[in-house]
Amino acid sequence: MKKTLLIVLTAFLFLNCEKSNIAEHADFIGVCTNVDANLERTLEVTVGGRSFYEERKNSGNSYTAISYNGPFVLNDSILKIGFKKLIINEAPTMSGGIWYLTMDNLEYKKK
Repeated sequence: MKKTLLIVLTAFLFLNCEKSNIAEHADFIGVCTNVDANLERTLEVTVGGRSFYEERKNSGNSYTAISYNGPFVLNDSILKIGFKKLIINEAPTMSGGIWYLTMDNLEYKKK
């Protein structure tokens, strides 16, 4: 049983150890948010290639959140963060001094 568990965990680690390609996509570095009524979505990407994505739903004085951590991996128009996949509809662009990003057909603003 222990041997099987060790094999499964090792395979899991190797499958999720993709290397970040942030050097090719430096415009993504920073924190981008999308707020829609009581749902806030946040994408944070560091210079080192680590990324964090969270969907936070507010309900009165409490909230629920789902978050994903992992290396920033962008292939074609699919951004992978851990087990989360996001479709990049429009890469980060600056307009009027503000950076915008469109993912999953939602507009995010970079802070």
